[in-house]
Amino acid sequence: MDSTSEQINEPVPLAFARALLVQARAYGCDTRAMLAAAGFPFDPMAPPTEPVYISEEQYSKLCVQLFRAIGDESGGVIIGNPTPVGATRLLLFAILHCATLRAVLERAIEFNACCREPHGEIQLNDLQIDRQQQLATLRYLSLKNGGELPAQDGVLCGLSMWLRLCSWLVGQHIDVVSATCAGPEPENPGPVRHFFPCPVRFAADCNSVSFSARHLEAKPRRSEVELKEFLRVAPYHVVIKPVANDTGISSRIRSMLSTNLVGEMPGFEDLTSAMNMSPRTLRRRLEKEGASYQKIKDNARRDLAISLLSREGLTVSEVAERVGFSDPSAFHRSFKKWTGQSPGAYL
Repeated sequence: MDSTSEQINEPVPLAFARALLVQARAYGCDTRAMLAAAGFPFDPMAPPTEPVYISEEQYSKLCVQLFRAIGDESGGVIIGNPTPVGATRLLLFAILHCATLRAVLERAIEFNACCREPHGEIQLNDLQIDRQQQLATLRYLSLKNGGELPAQDGVLCGLSMWLRLCSWLVGQHIDVVSATCAGPEPENPGPVRHFFPCPVRFAADCNSVSFSARHLEAKPRRSEVELKEFLRVAPYHVVIKPVANDTGISSRIRSMLSTNLVGEMPGFEDLTSAMNMSPRTLRRRLEKEGASYQKIKDNARRDLAISLLSREGLTVSEVAERVGFSDPSAFHRSFKKWTGQSPGAYL
């Protein structure tokens, strides 16, 4: 089957397109018209005769068609409190030249109040800073008109999407270290796992994401030209695969480590030699990005382990070996510490 006339730079599994169409059908949308407008030469819901993938561009175009069809740029995840079509683009241009990420988040909170207030009731939307723990926490909670609390796991995922966008803006990977959800744990945990490879506490007072407060001082570094190009495939990057930021020192280190996670990783002294900088300079630059060498190593192993457990159907012991653990029990303990769940939960 010729699935696309576009070159597929990064193949997107068909399941992601199907999820959009299922959401569209739930809203009573004309999915055939959406597919035509997005330039799809085939119906993703039809059983394929062979593995089929779509391009980043096709997925992003289909997202845009869903947003337009339901009149909500959040894709319907914030039930009863939609984001008007075009609001995200306006917000991005409004925050592009902020001095710091903290200013970006504060302006977005103000923008959010103007954007959502006519549709529902925002109970909470703020940024808290714990200077002792050096953590920043972005919190959000809204109700439908009438005071009803809708499903919240989609709202929590929306906060992750927003941080992915902010990561692109400042050129730093913002690692969420913990999160809370105002609703119960969903029957389908897949989306929350996809966005949060960290402990998530459910039935909390609000939705929140916590990350290193050091990121708040990062400066936006994107131009309007870069933003316009990013918007072309923004849905792909905020939903499926974040932009690989190559401007931060932690991203450079992670790229070096990703080639081989089996066995012993380079020591810190070896790393400083490879990067041609002193240990003091490297530590200072990592601290500025809210990172450490140990955290980068742990996150690299964590993310690869989740990917292997979720997609390749390997045993826990096999995954442990592939990410550099000779002892499966040590891998089990580390994985539980990283994600709040056992490796078996991802099989």
